[in-house]
Amino acid sequence: MNILLPVFFHSAMGGLHLHILSSVKHVLKEGHDVTVICKPGPFAGEVRALGGQVVETDYSHEDIKRVIHEVRTQSFDVVYAHPFDSRQVGLALAEANDLPFVLVIHGMYHDDIQQYHASVSRVIAVSDQIATHILEHCPDIEPKLTVIPNGVDAAFTPTRVNESSERLVGLFTSRLDADKLFILDVFLDALKDERVQGLPIDWLIVGDGTQREKYESRYEESLEGTGQTIEWLGWLEQQALPGALNRSDFIIAPGRSALEGMAVGKPTIAVGSKGYQGLVTPDTWRAIASTNFGGIGTKYDDYTSGQIGNEILRLMDEDFRAETATFSAELINERFRDEQSQRQLITLLNTVIEEGGPRIDASELHPFIRYEQLHFFRSAHLLEGKLETKEKQRVKIRDERDEARRNTNKVKRELIEVNRSVREQEKQLKALQQELDQLKVSMLQVNQERNELRANVNELQTKLERVKKHPIGKFFA
Repeated sequence: MNILLPVFFHSAMGGLHLHILSSVKHVLKEGHDVTVICKPGPFAGEVRALGGQVVETDYSHEDIKRVIHEVRTQSFDVVYAHPFDSRQVGLALAEANDLPFVLVIHGMYHDDIQQYHASVSRVIAVSDQIATHILEHCPDIEPKLTVIPNGVDAAFTPTRVNESSERLVGLFTSRLDADKLFILDVFLDALKDERVQGLPIDWLIVGDGTQREKYESRYEESLEGTGQTIEWLGWLEQQALPGALNRSDFIIAPGRSALEGMAVGKPTIAVGSKGYQGLVTPDTWRAIASTNFGGIGTKYDDYTSGQIGNEILRLMDEDFRAETATFSAELINERFRDEQSQRQLITLLNTVIEEGGPRIDASELHPFIRYEQLHFFRSAHLLEGKLETKEKQRVKIRDERDEARRNTNKVKRELIEVNRSVREQEKQLKALQQELDQLKVSMLQVNQERNELRANVNELQTKLERVKKHPIGKFFA
C-alpha cells in the first residue's frame, strides 16, 4: 500500500504532528510506503528520519501547482488527508487520479465537508462528540463516518511510584500559543485560587510558544508569597516527555497530552482548547473521552471559576490519588494504546482501497467546476476590493480616532492649565480675603478706640460744665 498523506499546520510541532508521526511509523513498520506533503522544518525532518518520503511546500497557490504536477505522476493507492489546505490538495489529487480519499478530523470543525462529501470514501473523527459535530453539518456523511480515538505510544508507561511526601508535584503541559488561551487561563485560575495557594505544591510547566512571556509573568505573580514553586521545562522532545510526566503527582493537560499523563499512571485533569472537562475518573472518562479530552465545548461559557481548584483539592487525598492513578494507566492500556488505533487505521485504508475511490467523470463535471472556479475567483476579487475599502475606512477611522485623542489631550492640557490658573486666582482671593478680614478687625479696633475717646471727651466735657457752674469755678474756666 502506498499512502499519500497531505498535512497543513501553523505551529512547528504539536499534537497533530505526533498523531501523524505515529501513523507514519506504524505503516512503515507494516511494510507500506507513505509520502507526506508538508511545510519544510523539523516535522519534515522527523518524517524522513522514520523512513517516509516528503514533498515540501509552503502551501502558497503557485507552489501547490508544482506539488500537484510532481505528485500526479507517482502511483498511490489512497489519499489520507488532514483538514484545510492539505485537504484541498489531497482531494484534488484523489479526484484527478481516481483514488480513495480518507479525511481525519481532530477537533470542533467540519472543514466544509458538505461541499465535497460525495468524493470522500471515509471520514475519521477522533472522538464521539467530534463525529456528532460533523453530522450536524453534513448528515449525508453518516454511512462513511467512523471513530478512531488517538492512541498513546508504548514509551508512556509508569516507571515509578512517587514516595509519600509533604509536598506534591503538579505538572501542567500545553502549547503556549494564542489558540490555547482558554487552557492557559484555566490553569491561571488554579494558581489564583486561594484554596489551592495554601497547598504544598511545586509546579512543573512543559511547553512553549508565543504566549509564554505573558503567562510566565502572570503565573509567577500569582504564586508570590504562597510558598509554592514553579519550574519551566520548556518544549520537550517526545523521548524526554515520559520522564518529566513521571516526576509529577498529578497532571493538567489537553487532548493527547492528557492521554500521555494517564498512560504514565497519573491522575489527570483534562482541559482542552474548546472546553474544561475535569478529573478523569471511572465515572467521568467516557464523557471526557467523547470530547477528545477538551476538543469540544464552549470555552468560558461552560467554565466557572474554582472548578479546577475543586479537583486539585480532591487530589490532596493520597488514597484517592493512588486509586485514580491506577485506573488511569489501566484505562489507557485497555482502550487508548497507539497500536490499537493504528491497526484500525490500516484496516480502514485497506478496505477503501479494495472498494476503490468514487469515480469522477472529469469531462462531465468540468463545466460546473470551471464555473465555480470562475465564480469563486470573481467573488474573491470582489471581496478583496471590499476588504481594501474596509481597510481604508479602518485606517481613516483610526487616524480620526488618533486625531480626536490628540485634540482631547490638548483640551486636557488646556483644562489643566486653566485649573492651575484658577487655583492661583483662588489663592490670591484667599490672601485678599485674609487681608480684608484683618482690615475689618483693624477697623473694629479703630472704631472701638474712637468710641472710647468720645466717651473720654464727653466725660471731660461734663466735668468742665460742672466746674463752670461752681461758684468759684468761673475763676478756673
